[in-house]
Amino acid sequence: MTRKQAIVPSVYPPSPEPPPGLIALRRQVALLENLPQAELEGGKAKSLTWGLTAIDTHLPGHGLMLGALHEFAGEGQDLEEGALPAAAIARLIGRLHGQGGDGSVLWIGRRRDLYARALPHEGLDPDRLLHLQVRRNADALWAIEDALRCRSLSAVVGEIAALNLTQSRRLQLAAEKSGVPALLIRRTARAGELKNLARQPIAAVTRWRLCAAPSAGIVAAPHPILPGRPRWRLDLWRCRGGRPANWFIEEHDDGWREATLPQPVPAPLGDRLLASPAEADDVEYERAAG
Repeated sequence: MTRKQAIVPSVYPPSPEPPPGLIALRRQVALLENLPQAELEGGKAKSLTWGLTAIDTHLPGHGLMLGALHEFAGEGQDLEEGALPAAAIARLIGRLHGQGGDGSVLWIGRRRDLYARALPHEGLDPDRLLHLQVRRNADALWAIEDALRCRSLSAVVGEIAALNLTQSRRLQLAAEKSGVPALLIRRTARAGELKNLARQPIAAVTRWRLCAAPSAGIVAAPHPILPGRPRWRLDLWRCRGGRPANWFIEEHDDGWREATLPQPVPAPLGDRLLASPAEADDVEYERAAG
């Protein structure tokens, strides 16, 4: 017999802080790779976190990097209304303010349909929200670019329709210089205008798609099944320096939680015996013999 050796966990001293020269080198590399110019401390960038470990660890900056352009859009009818992207952005900004982020939020749109009463539920304080209404899509793009130069803002949210590569690069450069994140909601009144949204190349660091997902029913008498908590399907279509992915998230009182959709079990698999009769006899024989 081989003698088992006891495994003693080794204790390593805490890693020292990186020298200033290394931090400066990382910043230069970020500039060469056209990455957001976030303040790097110990190799980690400040970010807007989702509060879900599976999503935050998947993103290169452990969240949505500040000083960068991020795009959000819905699917189907919500591509025109933009309700789910607006709720997600309000929750993200609310988490930023809850973690000590200061400054107001400028929300730029062409419609006056932002429901302020729902913002506290999403975590965004209405007292820290400035709403600017414009008439044209070009006016919205100009206002977003001009607002991104204001470092006192914590975020700039813009509702836009058409966006080309040159316009998105201007927004990305403005966000990099000020460190203010630009969160875009793609929406339009024309149903077919954003049909090929994913094929349009833009300079966004991340591109997100949100749509409603089936909720888990709640069994309660006298009704057999009641609607459960709202669930969303969150798709990461593009991520600079990362990989696309998708998640199912569920609404809870304390925020989002990762959810899994129930899948039906095939009848032959669900109705089969745990052990065949022969295996059951062998088990009984071993028990009697033991």
